[in-house]
Amino acid sequence: MQPQFFNNRRSVALIIERIDDSIVALNVMPGNRILYASTLELSAIQRSEDDSILSTLTLESIQTLSSRAGACFYNILTCIEPNQLATYIAVLSGDADSVRKESEIVCSLITTLSQGSMLCRINGSDATIKIVLQCLNISGIIDRAFRYMMRGRDAGANASMQHPVPLVPHFKALNADEYKYLLEIFSKGKIRIGHLYSNPNIPVALSDEHVSRHIAIVGSTGSGKSTTTSTLVREAAFNDYAAVVIDWHGEYTSLLGDSDRIVYTNPIKGTIPDPLDMEEMIRVEPPAFIEILESALDLTPAQAHILEDAVSIASQRRVASIYVIDSLIEIVQNSPTTARWFTESREALIRKLKPLSSNYLKIKWNNLRKVAVCRGKICTFDVSDIPNVRVKKIFASLLIRSIALKAQYNSIEKPLLVAVDEAHNILSPDNPISNLVAEVRKWGIGFVVVTQAPSMLAPIVLKNTNTKIVHTLKSSSDVDVVLSTIVLRGEYKKAVSSLKPGEALITLPELVEPVLIKIDRL
Repeated sequence: MQPQFFNNRRSVALIIERIDDSIVALNVMPGNRILYASTLELSAIQRSEDDSILSTLTLESIQTLSSRAGACFYNILTCIEPNQLATYIAVLSGDADSVRKESEIVCSLITTLSQGSMLCRINGSDATIKIVLQCLNISGIIDRAFRYMMRGRDAGANASMQHPVPLVPHFKALNADEYKYLLEIFSKGKIRIGHLYSNPNIPVALSDEHVSRHIAIVGSTGSGKSTTTSTLVREAAFNDYAAVVIDWHGEYTSLLGDSDRIVYTNPIKGTIPDPLDMEEMIRVEPPAFIEILESALDLTPAQAHILEDAVSIASQRRVASIYVIDSLIEIVQNSPTTARWFTESREALIRKLKPLSSNYLKIKWNNLRKVAVCRGKICTFDVSDIPNVRVKKIFASLLIRSIALKAQYNSIEKPLLVAVDEAHNILSPDNPISNLVAEVRKWGIGFVVVTQAPSMLAPIVLKNTNTKIVHTLKSSSDVDVVLSTIVLRGEYKKAVSSLKPGEALITLPELVEPVLIKIDRL
């Protein structure tokens, strides 16, 4: 068989077989040559502010492998995925025992040579298969394998080592008393969301008190915050909460799946949550209704005055056959002109209200099916099909205010959990609805505030979320805002930007410092 074997064939088949917990066999067809492999994952502990020191240690440790002679050879591999950078050493040989022994030796060497600044972990066989399929240059590694088998160890060991190694936080090891305390804290909860990263046998569960004092889930896109939210909401419903999810992008249909506990509503598709009752709001609490529209539509004082008069008239009509916004537009249009400023303000107000009209949205409001919010069930409110961001914000705000109003007068089932996805679009500094986070606890409502941009939230929102689940954040401004609300040591601060998807730091009022956890998947 010639080294140009791969250049002469149109196709090559690679058969991957698990040998044991850490070794896989790579069988290349045609040729039926078997190569055994394991992968070692490298990471650097962030102990120093000078990252160049770690980079030097990394390269020196990896280059040390080039001087080793034996039955194995190595590939240095970097896999770049969204929100994740990983570097691996692939240990390969025609003998499985050699791979097994060499993997342990290499990991020990790297830890020693880096003076403890780098971690080396032997991956399981499932992880190795994933790396082979998703991260490796498969044709390159097969070509090296065959050249190795036919010619012996090749002279490629002196190639330049330029693979970056991801930095991971170094957390102090927990002792038995600390594990005991954490177990005691989390055993009081019934809403399980995951387990301790350092000990999978200790589940992480939130209590009713944590929910009632509100929860913030923050993280960049792809960090796993939506999965965390889905897990939390589902577990809350299983524990007899009435759960409402404001779904900004329409992604919770796939995240939560099909279940008799879940009801999906979408006004464009003919359904809304029962609490969204604008007619009741303008009768019982017209100032709240006006404030929401005034803020979202950026009304001038004159426009707000005209809207206030129109709301007053509409609240007395009680005509069930007309959608509230359509009724308001009609009242404003028919308002008698008293001055030029009034005419200009009136026309401007009508233009701002029209994106909310039934004709613009193509919604037959009086034919919408209303879905009750019940304990033990999840009701999602999907606003993703609404084309206007301001309109999305208004409907989401009106639903939140309506829920609070009904909870205040005990006309809705409790306890309630309200999860607000992309909360920076709704609970912003200019929206008066944000102040509810500080008020609704006494009415049996707990908020779950979910955002990728915590710096855009109203300050009162983050201040009043006593439990925070922090996934990876890349923006320095977002990191600074989150850190301003919690006390973190240096290594935890660096961890915020290096967490992998599904990993998170959780802070609770009972804990002196955050704990690293792994979120359960649905």
